[in-house]
Amino acid sequence: MNNISFDVQQQTVKAIKENPELGMKKWAAHIHWKDGVQNQVLIRDFEPLMIDEPEALGGSDKGPSPIETLIGAAGSCFAITFEVFASQNGIKLEKVEVDIEADLNAAVFLGLEEGDGGILNPIIKLKAITSASEEQVKKIANLALSKSPVLVSLKAKLELVIQ
Repeated sequence: MNNISFDVQQQTVKAIKENPELGMKKWAAHIHWKDGVQNQVLIRDFEPLMIDEPEALGGSDKGPSPIETLIGAAGSCFAITFEVFASQNGIKLEKVEVDIEADLNAAVFLGLEEGDGGILNPIIKLKAITSASEEQVKKIANLALSKSPVLVSLKAKLELVIQ
């Protein structure tokens, strides 16, 4: 449904049920400093992604900032979760668009004031044209908010290891 490979997904589900250790998958990225605040992010065999900061924050604006990348990952993970749940419920998708925005207090980042240095006031806007009723879309969207791995991860406590 909606071009999602449920056959392969079901094989994965079966394998995890038979061997629960397979349910834990390690994901990784390697970050290589280039210059200034430019960092090259390497993930699997994909083309490197340049992460930078806008000039106003000391960068050269040669790539998206870490915050833009984070909210992009959060928005796309929400969209994917919504699309999978809708498809699992037999809902035909014609169009799914997600806009996400959040505030960042640059004064905290720059050490000018104390406070929350993370993203603030995040808003996800979903536009979905589907075979589902508005009520079904709302239900699946709220489920996606609570189950999206990236959105849930924003609440996770991080461990820092200095090598």
